[in-house]
Amino acid sequence: FAPLSLSQAEKIKKTLKGSYYLGGGSMLNWRGAPKAAGLIDLKALGLDNIKASKNKIEIGATVTVQELALSKKVPRALSKAAGTFTSLNVRNVATVGGSAAGGFFISSILPVLSAYETDVLYYLSGKKKSAPLNEWLRAKKGIVCALIIKKLKRKVNVTEDKVASSDFPAIVTALGFDLRGGKIANAVIAVSGAKGQLSISEKAAKYLAGLKPSEVNAVKLCGEALKDIETFGNVKVSARVKQRMIESHLRALLRAI
Repeated sequence: FAPLSLSQAEKIKKTLKGSYYLGGGSMLNWRGAPKAAGLIDLKALGLDNIKASKNKIEIGATVTVQELALSKKVPRALSKAAGTFTSLNVRNVATVGGSAAGGFFISSILPVLSAYETDVLYYLSGKKKSAPLNEWLRAKKGIVCALIIKKLKRKVNVTEDKVASSDFPAIVTALGFDLRGGKIANAVIAVSGAKGQLSISEKAAKYLAGLKPSEVNAVKLCGEALKDIETFGNVKVSARVKQRMIESHLRALLRAI
């Protein structure tokens, strides 16, 4: 199906049980992909642009990960993360919206978007609505139209570990915060691959609040982060090794920021 409007796409989804929205289609090649009764192609809906202004950056849902990697309109931390995701072939197919709405176990860009306190613009029940990314991910309702970054002055950085250069990352960690009077506020510590698509450490954020960057104790930060970020091992990386990766990432991100 190739709807020409968001309204048409939503009506098809409601009518055809077991159907799925199609952005780039990279999830269809994943062995864990669900069986679909039908596919609703979103490519004709004009969701493939990156719009940048003084106050915000709006990234359309069907922008590919490779287009994001090459864009000069988005923050460097985001284009950097996009450019390291697996292979060029996958990046040319995978979309930004699919990275959020799909159920893939790892994402290079979601931790960065979370660290920027990004909003999701989505279409549901005939209307466009918005919600913080971390909130929207819990329910994943509606059609993702765009991801919107409004806090362009936040301090954000990201790093990752891979078993092989062309493989999916084992762990991706991003750290973001505002500086108010030289002190940390609204910190976000986001990890992908620890236990699924995205994990957020509330305890680490609470520890960082009100500290100057130079006052942060890396050991304390790592300890707080691992209190509420569970790690699950797989055939490539054990849970213990993932914990060590997260600790190493947080130390490196602190030094960089």
